[in-house]
Amino acid sequence: MFEPIPKPSFEPSVTVVIISFYPRTLRTNSLPHIERFSSDPQTLRLMCVSAAMPSPHAADRASRPSLRRPNGRPQACEPCRKRKVACDNGQPICHRCQKASRSSQCQYIVDPRMSILSPSTPDRSLSSPTSSHSSCQPPTGSTRAPSTGDIRTFADPLPCNPSNSLGYLGPTSFCNVYEETEENLFIARRTDCGCTPQQAEPVPSMELPGLSPRMLEICLSVLRKVPRREEGEKLCRVYANPNELWLRLVGHRTLNSFYDTFGHFLGHDRTDAGLGEIAKRMCYNTSQPFSEDEEEPERWWQQFSGMNFRWEALGIIFTYWAFGTNVSTPLRAELLRDPRYKFHVTDYLSAVDVCVDVCRGLTNGNSFLLFVLLRRGILESMRSGDARGPLVWRFHSDTVSLLTFLGLHAQTSRPNYQPTICSEWKRRLVAYIFNTDKVLASFTGRPPAFGRRYMLTALPLDLADHELLGNKESLAQVMKQLDADGWKKSGVVTPSTICRARSMIAFFRDELFELALGHGLETTVDTLLDILRREVATVATFPAGLQYKHEDLLDPRIDQNMFYSRLQVHLEHLQNHFFIYRLLIQQGHDSQADLVAVSFEMVSIALLFWTHLDRLPWIVTDLGWLVMTYAAPAGGILSQELLKRTAAPTMVSTDGKQGPSRFAIMEKLFLLMSFLDWVSPNAPNGELCRSCKRIIRHVLEKVTRDAPPADGVSQAVPALEPWNWDFGNTSMEFEFGLLDTFEWLRPEPISSQGSGQGNLPP
Repeated sequence: MFEPIPKPSFEPSVTVVIISFYPRTLRTNSLPHIERFSSDPQTLRLMCVSAAMPSPHAADRASRPSLRRPNGRPQACEPCRKRKVACDNGQPICHRCQKASRSSQCQYIVDPRMSILSPSTPDRSLSSPTSSHSSCQPPTGSTRAPSTGDIRTFADPLPCNPSNSLGYLGPTSFCNVYEETEENLFIARRTDCGCTPQQAEPVPSMELPGLSPRMLEICLSVLRKVPRREEGEKLCRVYANPNELWLRLVGHRTLNSFYDTFGHFLGHDRTDAGLGEIAKRMCYNTSQPFSEDEEEPERWWQQFSGMNFRWEALGIIFTYWAFGTNVSTPLRAELLRDPRYKFHVTDYLSAVDVCVDVCRGLTNGNSFLLFVLLRRGILESMRSGDARGPLVWRFHSDTVSLLTFLGLHAQTSRPNYQPTICSEWKRRLVAYIFNTDKVLASFTGRPPAFGRRYMLTALPLDLADHELLGNKESLAQVMKQLDADGWKKSGVVTPSTICRARSMIAFFRDELFELALGHGLETTVDTLLDILRREVATVATFPAGLQYKHEDLLDPRIDQNMFYSRLQVHLEHLQNHFFIYRLLIQQGHDSQADLVAVSFEMVSIALLFWTHLDRLPWIVTDLGWLVMTYAAPAGGILSQELLKRTAAPTMVSTDGKQGPSRFAIMEKLFLLMSFLDWVSPNAPNGELCRSCKRIIRHVLEKVTRDAPPADGVSQAVPALEPWNWDFGNTSMEFEFGLLDTFEWLRPEPISSQGSGQGNLPP
């Protein structure tokens, strides 16, 4: 329980005695000789400091290198290896051989693939796309003084293992009782000795740590893909997403800081020596602790900018470059014509992956690495699709796992909460991941990975980016401009406004998933109607700037980002109703008219993304996803309605509106079929689009061949057998839970009594 930790050799020798009962969040400095702790009383574990001299045995061990096998484990001596017993790796003779009087036989056979590490430089295993392990080497070279415009260096050895943090441990964890005891002990001890908790800080000197050749080559492979400044800035300007979390907040400033600091190494004539200096600097920075509770925006930004630039920040910037490369715009066409701009989106994606691997080798994770994983998953969904790409779900599961490991899902706030740049950044990030989780679950019908019952972190306040970058006094003034629910009284829409609104809608979506995909919960009509009532009441409280109106389409004063935000929020609101009406019908409630009405509206609004693409040119890469998420499922309901062959609308929805006419439904389905046909077969969801298009086309061919019945006369949908529904396997590919509105195409399973082919439902 008590662990002595020696200080570096260039300082007076002391021993830090630490008592720890496994706190919830153990933050350990990645340097081997320094242990870091949070300044929060609940996690502070520094109890006493006393002077001591290092033991001679420790000094002897420190003078000998550490032998490592290719897999990173310590190399055993030959007698222990052959006997398959544990070896303490003692040199020149291990302790087991000394006890067995086999000192003359104790020898270590060095494999050429082995890593020989200085004891002052612990071993590091770092995964890469081409190599499973690499190790760091102790720094070499003479010490030099820093100069203006040069990269300052430090003599602290680069750690080769991230800190052994247990991460967030909740109230049911094994250490919760000890935490309560230790908190009381800390309060008593602090009262007795009058000490003030402080964090241990690494002592800088003059020389940067060296990198192993393998790790250096991994880092160089990323830095070689960094575009020149002109292209890098252009690609970031291409990205225009109203839901953006980081770019407008600090992204552009961080990008400029990166080029200002390292630009002289990133010009036309790049050398491995210059890129190696960048790699060493960034590896050292990434190994240092990252404060997630900084209150001053400038100090927060300085942690990942300038000479403190980290691999996480570069990974984030690479995701923006990948987005910019993936967007089909005149700027991208211009860049492709220039042979100097040779990088493709796959090059940037591979660079992001390597950045993630490097970060995982140097740190246990932070909110920036979490953001990299989030954006990497979104990029993968744009490349391979949401339903079929296993990488999408791997990145998403990694994102949720790191989120809970860091404890960001359980950031409870005090009654008199005062926002800071860090607290609001973490709230935004958690809400965005929660929204993304519900979007993926909606599309595939798979259970969500991040349920609302485990999300204890409050939603972000409705604050603009520039307001978050202000000081405490300005933030206090801004807080007075919010109402009791956290919305801006002025109604101005910001990225936080959109994030809050989508999260509130996603909370109701999560309730519906529990009923539709879960087990043990009773699904009743009253429960569903209560969710519907609460959802409508919640959406009614949204700021007027987020409320969609049909006349927005013709209003030139509404810019494209605002127009897109209103469409997106309204579609997610309609999709909740779509799910509710589907569940109500399954419970025997007469909601068919409401389902048809909401399906017609979903198709009509989703088509606007395609018919008015001139207003939203930057979403061209998302059209395949938009049509499959919103328009295609609603189109399945409208196709069923056409097959009923009702000549005139006879159903009225609960709001008193008349249902869409037969001609209006056919008009929307023809447009939808053209929209689906417009999506490239090579697009991420291209196969699904083609499947739905073929089904809708057969439905339209059928209903246009047959003469309509008399007014108001409804006919049952004919059986499957007379129809030629030979679509191969394509009609079976769209089986996504409540979004599967084409289940009527599939024959019912033949029972043991041999019942015949199933019929299309009326």
